[in-house]
Parts: sequence; structure tokens; C-alpha cells
Amino acid sequence: MSLRSFRRLSAVAVALSLVAALAACAGKGANEAYTGPGWYLEKPYLLTVSGPRVFAGPFSYDKCEEERAKIGGDASTQLLCVNHPGKPAKQGI
Repeated sequence: MSLRSFRRLSAVAVALSLVAALAACAGKGANEAYTGPGWYLEKPYLLTVSGPRVFAGPFSYDKCEEERAKIGGDASTQLLCVNHPGKPAKQGI
């Protein structure tokens, strides 16, 4: 294969990996999941385009902790109960 083909192949590989990384972080964000003030069960990400992923809510704090405990295992230690008294600001692009 020529040098030009290798460049094209590497560009396509980079583009596909970028799309896969963005899709992995995509999900129902805090801005889309907000239906009212309360505690939301979220999984934060260190690097993300759309902010944390929301799994459930709004709850009272005690109910949020109960829902987190129901999940159990390793997943429950990665989830946080976060209070959103107002609609969260949109994150990312």
C-alpha cells in the first residue's frame, strides 16, 4: 500500500475511535433528565462531552441512597446522589 493509503486508513481509524469515545460517554445527561428539584442518581465522568449520566431521579436523599443500594456491587460505588435544586447548565458542545 502506498503512503497515501496509510494516511487515509489512519485518519479513518482516528475518526472512528473519536466517534466511539463520544458515543460511550453519551447518555441521558443532567440537563435532559431534569424534571424538577431533588436528588438524582448520577455517574460522573472524568472526561466527557455531555456531562454526567443520570440514571434516575428526582428523589429525596434517603430514597436516592436506597435506589443506589438496590443496584449493588461495583456499580453502586460509582454512582452518586447529586442535588439539583434548579435546572443544571448544559455542558459540552
